[in-house]
Amino acid sequence: MKEGPTINSVAKTFRVLEFISETKNGCTLTELVKRLALSIGSAQRIINTLIELQYLCKEPKTKVLHLTPRFLSFGSAFLSQSEIREFALPYMKKLNQDLDEVVNLGILMNDEEIVYIDRIARTSHVLTTNLQVGTRRPIHLSSIGKVILAFLSETEQRRILNGISFTKNPSKTFRHKGDLWQLLRDIRKLGYYASKSELVDGIFVLAVPILNHQSQAVAGINVSIPMSRILGEKMKSRDIPLLIEAGKNISQALGNAREKDS
Repeated sequence: MKEGPTINSVAKTFRVLEFISETKNGCTLTELVKRLALSIGSAQRIINTLIELQYLCKEPKTKVLHLTPRFLSFGSAFLSQSEIREFALPYMKKLNQDLDEVVNLGILMNDEEIVYIDRIARTSHVLTTNLQVGTRRPIHLSSIGKVILAFLSETEQRRILNGISFTKNPSKTFRHKGDLWQLLRDIRKLGYYASKSELVDGIFVLAVPILNHQSQAVAGINVSIPMSRILGEKMKSRDIPLLIEAGKNISQALGNAREKDS
């Protein structure tokens, strides 16, 4: 039963977004107009609006259109309310028990921040931080933000990095975007991030990404360890392998085929 009038331009906009989301390598304006039977003028206005709102980006040379990570805030918000927390919780609890360290779960909130959506803080020692569920942190300073960034496409990485203000939120470990770019490459190669926290003094953090069925990073988990408890051999032989295993298990629970096959 029809409930009321619809807005044609909104319907066209969602048709455009749905079509682009279904293409593996993006599409051009010409392809979009042909497949959706839109006028060039109508399609161009929709695309320009979505680019201005940062929901689409256009490759300068090829003019190919892609969705941006801004959409991850919608998908991540939905998943955080249903699947991610539900699937991550048992693995986070086990990791917390095995390591006796605080375990956090975070998602990409926007192009500038990540938000913590769950936290298992039961330990036999004291970890002094003001971190709570709902806390936001600059994406390039957070360990979870770094691993999520590392597992985005190169186009999405560059777009987000271009918007990061090192003046507003300076880093303790790198001064230039080139340094961060190299760090992201290293993280992707290793599959994890390990370093002193840039946000809390006296804390060492380990983090891994959570990948969905499309092998996109939709979240990340980290372990916060007081520097006084850091033992190099134990971290390499136990802490990091257990964290990587937890990340793979959560990713697999979300339908990531790569983790199922590994």
